[in-house]
Amino acid sequence: MRLFSSRQSQMALLGVCVAVFLNGCSAQQSEKLGMRSGTVTKTPQQMTNLEICETYAYGRKSTQSRFAIASEWSRRGISKKYCEKIRGELFVTSVVKKLADMEEKPDSRTVKPVQSVKFR
Repeated sequence: MRLFSSRQSQMALLGVCVAVFLNGCSAQQSEKLGMRSGTVTKTPQQMTNLEICETYAYGRKSTQSRFAIASEWSRRGISKKYCEKIRGELFVTSVVKKLADMEEKPDSRTVKPVQSVKFR
C-alpha cells in the first residue's frame, strides 16, 4: 500500500526544493525574481524593518501613506545604509539571528522623553 502517489512525491520534493532555494537567497534577490513585489497591507507599526525599507526607500507598494511610513522610519532610526545591509542578508541568516536573539537593530537616534517637572 502506497502512502503517496508519485505525483504527490514529486510535488512534495518540489516544495522542499523551493523552500531551500528561497532560504538561500536575500530579499534583494527574491525581489528580482518577483517574489517580494506584493503590496504591504500592514500598518507601519506592524511592518518589519525590511518592509519599512522596501516601501519607503525602494518603492514597494503599500496601503499606508508615505507620511506614515516615513514617520515609522524616523521613529525606528532606520537609515539607507541599514536597509542595504538587511536587504542583502540571506533569509536563512536572518532566521538564525532571530532564533539566537542576535538580530541587528538600526542605530537608535530617537530622542528620549523629557521627564515631567513637578511644581510645588
